[in-house]
Amino acid sequence: MNLYLRFLLLMLTRIRVSRKIGVFDQCRTRFRVQPLDLDLNFHMNNSRYLSIMDLGRFDLMMRSGVFWKLMAGGYYPVVVSESIRFRKSLKLFDGFELFTAIESWDDKDVFMTQRFVHRGEAVATGFIKGRFRKRGRKSSVPTAELFEITGTPYHGPRLSALARSQKTVEANLRAVK
Repeated sequence: MNLYLRFLLLMLTRIRVSRKIGVFDQCRTRFRVQPLDLDLNFHMNNSRYLSIMDLGRFDLMMRSGVFWKLMAGGYYPVVVSESIRFRKSLKLFDGFELFTAIESWDDKDVFMTQRFVHRGEAVATGFIKGRFRKRGRKSSVPTAELFEITGTPYHGPRLSALARSQKTVEANLRAVK
C-alpha cells in the first residue's frame, strides 16, 4: 500500500476515533505488511521500516493533540539521524504493532525509540534523532519552545546513554571524508 494512502488513512482514523495519549506516553500503531512493502526476498524491505517509523511519529503527534498546534504555527519535524536493528523478518500480510515513545531530548533535538512487535516479540528496534523547524526561520526550533507549545514544563535537557551514543556516532560520521 502506498505510504501516502497509509498516512491519509491514519490521519482520517485519528481525526474520527482517537484515544488521547500524553506526548510522553508510548503510542501503539497497528499495521499489516502489504505487497508493495516487500523486497526481492519476500519480506518487508528495510527502507519500509524507516518509512513506517515516520507514520508512527505522526500518530504520536496526532493522538497527543500536538499535531495541529504545530502545523498551525508553521512547525514541521525533520529527522536528523536514525538507526535500526533488525531481529526477525516480517512477511506478507503479517500484522504488527509499532510502539513509539519520546526517549530523551537536548536543547534542540528529540530522541525517540520505535519498536516493531509481531506476535508479542520485537522484530526490529529503531532510534531516531529529530528536531523541528519553523517556516520562515533558518535555525531549528529550541526544545523549550516545543515544550511550551505542548503545555509541558521544560526542565532542561535529559539525555539518555543511547542518545549520547547516537550523538557520538554522528560526530564520527561527520569526520568521514
